[in-house]
Amino acid sequence: MITTQHAENRAWAFRAIEELQAFLGDSDFEGDIGEEQALLDRKWRELRDNKYRMVFLGAFNVGKSALINAILGDEYLPTVLEECTTKITHVAKAETMKTVLNLSVPATENEFTALSNLIEACNMGASVERAETGDDLTIVYASNAAKDLLKSLRPLVTVSADEDFPLLKSLRNKFDEIHVYLPTDLLEDDIALVDSPGVHSIAETNEKIAHEIIPNSHLVVCMIESQNAGNEQNREFIEQIVKHRHRKIFFVINKSDQLNPDEIDPLGRRGPAKDLLRSLEGIVDHPEIFFVSALYALVSAQLANYHLQLSDIEYNNKIKIPWAIQRDLLQCEEPTKGVASYLMIQSNIAALKNRLIDYLYKENREGAILESVCRVIAARAWAYARPLQIKLEMVMDNPRLDELTQQREQLTKRLEDLRAQSQNVQELFQIMAAGGSREGSVYTGYERLVSELFDDKAIEDQVLKPLGQWLAVKENIATAKRASYAPLAAEIQRIVDAFVQRCLDRLLGEAHSVQRRVLDAMGALARDVAPVPEGLVRVSRGPIGTLQAGMAASYFGFLVSGAVLGAVAGAVAWSVLIARPDVQIALNNLLQDFFYLDARLGAGAGAVLGGVLGLLLRGATSTGVRREKLARCVREKVMQLLTQGGKSEVGTVFNAARDQLREGMSQCRAAFAENIRKAFDDALAGLSMEIETIRAEEEEIRRKQEEVVARIEPKRAALADLAEKALAIAEANAPNEAAAGVGA
Repeated sequence: MITTQHAENRAWAFRAIEELQAFLGDSDFEGDIGEEQALLDRKWRELRDNKYRMVFLGAFNVGKSALINAILGDEYLPTVLEECTTKITHVAKAETMKTVLNLSVPATENEFTALSNLIEACNMGASVERAETGDDLTIVYASNAAKDLLKSLRPLVTVSADEDFPLLKSLRNKFDEIHVYLPTDLLEDDIALVDSPGVHSIAETNEKIAHEIIPNSHLVVCMIESQNAGNEQNREFIEQIVKHRHRKIFFVINKSDQLNPDEIDPLGRRGPAKDLLRSLEGIVDHPEIFFVSALYALVSAQLANYHLQLSDIEYNNKIKIPWAIQRDLLQCEEPTKGVASYLMIQSNIAALKNRLIDYLYKENREGAILESVCRVIAARAWAYARPLQIKLEMVMDNPRLDELTQQREQLTKRLEDLRAQSQNVQELFQIMAAGGSREGSVYTGYERLVSELFDDKAIEDQVLKPLGQWLAVKENIATAKRASYAPLAAEIQRIVDAFVQRCLDRLLGEAHSVQRRVLDAMGALARDVAPVPEGLVRVSRGPIGTLQAGMAASYFGFLVSGAVLGAVAGAVAWSVLIARPDVQIALNNLLQDFFYLDARLGAGAGAVLGGVLGLLLRGATSTGVRREKLARCVREKVMQLLTQGGKSEVGTVFNAARDQLREGMSQCRAAFAENIRKAFDDALAGLSMEIETIRAEEEEIRRKQEEVVARIEPKRAALADLAEKALAIAEANAPNEAAAGVGA
């Protein structure tokens, strides 16, 4: 589980570096691209090339190469006594299998040819290549078979190589180290195994290992012979590693398959471990000791991979499986896998490998590669993200947007107040102009005021009475009569005009008073109210027409009436006179010839006398009658002019002054109401337009903000995620101070 998580984290670190490298080309990156690219490239190579190195130390034939083969799962390195390693061999994971010889000086053409011929003679399809730069030689294999690598290593690294392959002796003298790369899943990508040459004791380890390999390693696996576990010769060298090189040492006692079970005690209470603890006393506190069987582990892996068959180990006297267990294993469903599993468990290799990896990934204090790289990833990701964060903060913290928002809110409040003011002012004007009450005040209204100004009493007092007074003057009537009543018409016109003008002035004054009050209520907006057009309220004169005050009919009437009455009176009087004897005698004597006329004569005489009397009576009363007739005519004309209207003598219809004033005041009210409404509408429209202009600018700023956020925020978030995860991985891989120390 540890290795799986570590591999996932390492793979993630590669991707994270690549993402950071990709961001360097982004338009929003701020920094020195070249410098950052070089740093990331260096860290990428460090992550790829730098390895956690395990150095395996031990005497000849202690099983160092065998243990490495056991970890790798096949026989890649030579292991028999005569093939013991003489060169420092680095084993690491790669995509293809190859061996690199690190030459101190270039190979001669003869040396290159000798190596090429030897590799070709091995018949494994491999080839030798010179490095493009440097002096290294590389053997590239056609397959990944362990046997091919083993064939190529024998003439290069074994003890017997000088005798067996003399043509390569000069080449072998030019390198102390070789690097072997294997495409195997049994080796972690960032772990390298370092196989050191065998010596008679650990203390005899050569200078290169002591001063170069170990200081550049991360842990040391010290292979111990079970028979020589307490060898004092090893003590000084181990002390140097622990105290001066500060490296963790794991002690491995190999060939545990050759020990009795009671001798296998990692706690050191008995057996070889006890001897080892005694020799390490004062140097290593609580040393970690493992008993393993590299042979069992290697055979197990070869059986599992079908590189060996059960028959291959049947007569191998080094493989010891109790008979009862062997019988059960051979009777299971898959005997080969059963035996392989049993041998692997007995080898204890898995426990050792897991502990070594656990230490490297969790407790190692030196050169923690993944931790180091992840801390750089976190630092660079934060460094790249910071300018983005500042950009976002600057974009979002826009003083102009705050200013616009404040202006818009203020204008919106003004708009709401103006709407309320508009409604209030228009309602006030409507009540004042049309009539009504508001806040305890009662307003007459234009139309009602017109009615009040033109009521009967006003007309009687201000028009008819003055005209009556004029008619009461005899000279006025006589003058008017002589001039066909033109002076009377002029007087009527004068008085009516004066009355109408007073009414008009009163109405206009009222209108102006109302308008001033409304304008006062509008405040500064009053200057935008257009004035009501002059002459909107006016009165056209109506025709007075002919004034009829003739008396002929009256005289004729009085004549006829007097004659009739005289005739009746004469007849009656005649009859009374004739009845008297003395009158009859006198009349008979006087009127002998006309006596037949009798009463008719009296009637005729009475008629003549009555007519004369009627004319005399009409003449005596003609002035008063004429005045009354003129008064009625004047009233009729005045009422037509002021309240009734009518037709002229030529048939033209005219409106009364009252109706004209009503219409004019109605138009005045409508015009002023329209001007008020327009002033408010214009002001409201202006505010609304101003608000919309501000809102449009706000929206444009926010749109640009959103564009910037949409462009930058995902990048910032991605970088922040990289930084946080890298830091989490680094912290998880940081050395555990509570864990056992280097000497533990």
